[in-house]
Amino acid sequence: MSELNKKISIVVPTYNERDNVRTLCDGIRESLEPEWDYEIIIVDDNSPDGTYEIVRQLGADDSRIKLVHRSGKLGLGSAVTTGFAQAIGDYWVMMDADLSHSPKDLPNLLNTLSDADIAVGSRYVKGGGVVNWPMWRRIVSRGASALGRVIVGLPIRDLTSGFAAFQRSHMEALLPSLSPKGFKLLLEIIAKSGDARVMETPITFVDRQHGRSKASAGEALLFLRLCFALRGQRRMES
Repeated sequence: MSELNKKISIVVPTYNERDNVRTLCDGIRESLEPEWDYEIIIVDDNSPDGTYEIVRQLGADDSRIKLVHRSGKLGLGSAVTTGFAQAIGDYWVMMDADLSHSPKDLPNLLNTLSDADIAVGSRYVKGGGVVNWPMWRRIVSRGASALGRVIVGLPIRDLTSGFAAFQRSHMEALLPSLSPKGFKLLLEIIAKSGDARVMETPITFVDRQHGRSKASAGEALLFLRLCFALRGQRRMES
């Protein structure tokens, strides 16, 4: 099976993203058609702004857009794994709904999987970058990735990307071992992936135009705790 004949499952967690989901779905279609066959699985945590209602309307017009409507705010990481559990594609993708992850970067990310088990959309490799971020967020993001590399012992430059693609064959075996907390699922996946082939491909990250960022001091603390927990697990396995 050639790369372009493989089906793509794109999982998008949402919470109060009604101003962005339509634009995101349009962007995915424009980037992937006609070369790629795909489905979009949007996992919504009962958004107060009615995001799930917009997604339901989009799905009525396009059967490739599927809604998983959860009962409450259960977290970004668990939303992604919930979506993966329903994915039928050969390649799985996770990306944000706020348009900070550009659908235009999807083809390069997917093509990278021809030589990798995991393809990370990276802001911190040559060709990658960040647009419209204040300096403090740049420092926090780079610092978090640096901590992950040092504490957990991982060579990836952008461990907090949140935009990545995976071989289904790799993720199916890994999925039962994941216990996602907070918003840094990618760190856990890579840390538990053993000798998997992980490659980074450049993306341009653009700060959200609508809605509010989900980042918080509490999430940063969870990330730090996860780093130390994963370091302990990796040492036990080595």
